[in-house]
Amino acid sequence: MGASKRIVWVDVVKYICILMVMLSHLEARTDVWQAFYTPFFLSAFFFVSGYVYKPKDGFKQFFYKKFRQLFIPWLVFSVFDILLSQILSFNEHESLLTELTWNFLQIRGHGDGVWFVAALFVAFIPFYFFIKWYEARSEKITGGGYNKCTVAILIAWILSLISVLYTRLLPDGTFPWGSAALPWHIEYIFQAMFYMVLGYIFKQMFEKKLDKWNDRAARLVVCLIYLLLVFILYVSGIALPMVLDVLYDYILSIVGIAAVVMIAKRVPSNRYINYVGQNTLIYFALHGKCYSLIQTVLKRVAGGLYATILGNVVLSSVFALLFALLLSIVLIIPALIINKWFPFIMVRKRARTI
Repeated sequence: MGASKRIVWVDVVKYICILMVMLSHLEARTDVWQAFYTPFFLSAFFFVSGYVYKPKDGFKQFFYKKFRQLFIPWLVFSVFDILLSQILSFNEHESLLTELTWNFLQIRGHGDGVWFVAALFVAFIPFYFFIKWYEARSEKITGGGYNKCTVAILIAWILSLISVLYTRLLPDGTFPWGSAALPWHIEYIFQAMFYMVLGYIFKQMFEKKLDKWNDRAARLVVCLIYLLLVFILYVSGIALPMVLDVLYDYILSIVGIAAVVMIAKRVPSNRYINYVGQNTLIYFALHGKCYSLIQTVLKRVAGGLYATILGNVVLSSVFALLFALLLSIVLIIPALIINKWFPFIMVRKRARTI
């Protein structure tokens, strides 16, 4: 993972998305920001995970690789975060045993530390078998590559739709923990797999075509379409029927991913963006304590000014973005430490420089 050749635009996409992840957790986040980043900031992570996947291993080798790349870091970081919370906490928390229990159950919304990494690990399992089926059956589907990928995308989307309908239709009190969520994000994995399949097929079938017409005008059009789709409902406040709302969410996510990918393929990168993009797992795991500390200090040192900022949509929106950028810089320090002294956690060789 660490030794493999990096794809620069993939790291740029991951950089953009991890900024949105951090932004989504801040007290200063606003409804405007949430409307903008919610459709794409997680689905784009799944998209690039599918894009970089290479189906060359048997299941045993594949599972071991993902176990080392995803499960072990999840285990280390989630348990570390819980242990640290018992020593240094800025919010109320439960007993160590209770928090560890919820963590190992991984039920969304119930102490599911570093949940995204756990969900990605589980989603890779059906994705592996889906891609294996897709490649094995490709020669049996007549009509060329586009028919092959159309069938695959349709099946992946149907599985995703079933998962979405499950989460929307089942009442919150279905299970003792008060929601329809299942342990280890089982209800979510086919939603994740759909975007992973899109990323995999995009690399095979559509990337070269996108690169040919990805000029400034095309990027502007796609971004304007995305913003228009986002803010039409946000400004109007129209509540769509459930079926239309679900389809609208899919369209928003796909257009949002397209916009981010097109931008990432053309904007100049640098060492800072690349480094953050290469260490998003560390950022996902550690940003919580960092922003909690800074927010606590702000409340104690400049409580009145901070409250004024939070009370103003424009000021809060600008402050939140600057705060997320600050976090991305601050977290370079623990990322450097982990890569230099504890690279085995991330299945990497010891880093000598940034």
